Amino acid sequence: MLLVCNIGNRHLSFGAYRDQTLCFSSTISAVPDRSTDELAVLFDQITRMHGLAMSEFSGAILSSVVRPLQHVVSQMIEQTLHLRPLIVGPGIRTGLSIRTDIPSQLGADIVANTVAALKTGGGPLAVIALGTATTVTGVNADGDLIGVLIAPGVASSLETLSLSAAELPRIALEPPRQLLGRNTIDSMTSGLIYGQAAMVDGLIQRLADEWSLEQLPVVLTGRHAAEILPYLRTGQPLRHEPDLTLNGLQQIWQMNQRTKPEHRLSTKQP
Repeated sequence: MLLVCNIGNRHLSFGAYRDQTLCFSSTISAVPDRSTDELAVLFDQITRMHGLAMSEFSGAILSSVVRPLQHVVSQMIEQTLHLRPLIVGPGIRTGLSIRTDIPSQLGADIVANTVAALKTGGGPLAVIALGTATTVTGVNADGDLIGVLIAPGVASSLETLSLSAAELPRIALEPPRQLLGRNTIDSMTSGLIYGQAAMVDGLIQRLADEWSLEQLPVVLTGRHAAEILPYLRTGQPLRHEPDLTLNGLQQIWQMNQRTKPEHRLSTKQP
């Protein structure tokens, strides 16, 4: 059994794979000051809830955009599973040709998403992740990752609105009733959902135009993808893959087994 874990700015997602099959996935809040013990208890409870035991795990892979929490999660995996996790970063085999100015600056989640997207179809394509930030990753016809666009996402836009404007409340994200709201909450909801959808539609078309493509396949993922998807009007072929990041991590782990095999840590006391 393989543990895959992705640490984002606001959430920590993890799942368990038996061979290439995802047995379960779960998401918890990425609380910055959460302790190793607290994480271990949550992980144990969620794993048991899905009918699995800690002893079933024989490998682990981790991607992160939050360095302090990466250390805590890595430590938790070592203490509870007695495994040294493979951490996605420089020196790890991904099978990707990354043609950016500084490849080491590319987020591990973007790498995992692109690996998984290419597994089910070659380029050209766009991988769009709707999370705290909205990212658009471009892959050319040769399968090379040639660039990324980063824009404010649904969550960060909502937080900015509430913090920057004293009269605007914090709201829960719900489906908008109509385009133009008749009260503050409905107006904010419409602006966030329709605004994000219009931005994504526009970016897809701009990328297709820049590449002189009539058809640009799009892979959509991210925590807010399901909320935005019904409001997209793009005419481009689009598929929604909620577990794209986890699938990419599983594939990266497989690629590295010959060169960086996982080693179970010794549990013997000195």
